[in-house]
Amino acid sequence: MLGESSDTQNSIVKLNLSHSNTSLRLAEIRFDLFDTILAVKGKIEKHYGTVLEFQELILQDGNGNTVCSMNEDDRCLGYYAPKEFYNIHVIDLDPNSETKDIDDLSQIAKYEISEENYNSMSDNFRKFKEKLVKSNPGLGETKEKIVKDENFMKEEAVKFDVDARCRLIETGKRGVIKYIGPVDELGEGWFIGVKLDEAYGKNDGSVEGAKYFECAKNHGVFVRPDKVEQGDYPVLELEDEI
Repeated sequence: MLGESSDTQNSIVKLNLSHSNTSLRLAEIRFDLFDTILAVKGKIEKHYGTVLEFQELILQDGNGNTVCSMNEDDRCLGYYAPKEFYNIHVIDLDPNSETKDIDDLSQIAKYEISEENYNSMSDNFRKFKEKLVKSNPGLGETKEKIVKDENFMKEEAVKFDVDARCRLIETGKRGVIKYIGPVDELGEGWFIGVKLDEAYGKNDGSVEGAKYFECAKNHGVFVRPDKVEQGDYPVLELEDEI
């Protein structure tokens, strides 16, 4: 339970947030351990839009395991002793919630144009591309080097460490190194398997059915050693305060 210290700075804890109706996760949101659960729900309402009366809060540890429910509105957050970077999972109990199916892109109306009308446009992208290719022969051709060495970039790869934090050089996306070694399905040579913090990857740690490490869907990616940097790259704050 929360101690009786009046030091406000020591009462701040960074917690992650997840929601039952969306895959959007918010990282390192600051909460005061002296705030009531009702106040916590009010803050969560500003982030996710779920009315506080319809929120059920579940405290989870860093591995996603349930620690306890937090639904006594008059209790202080500190009563439940959340540790830094624990997760508050929000269950939306409102049957008419505006957050329902928020990730369902099929609900978004799509603009469509007939082939005839598209071709009649004087400045459509297809015509622009044709002109560009005509004036730049060879544009768009794949020039990727074909690797025929099973030890390609092994010397660079072994300098990395499994479970170390890292950053992809081209995109800046961050994550944790989970695999170092060959990936036969991607060609010869050595690769670095990264579990990204966000769903910007291409797989779940598998390639064509072969499992190399565990991670959620679209959180895994394999890159060559020269495409990733190992270092002090903490999880980025998606949103701190409104």
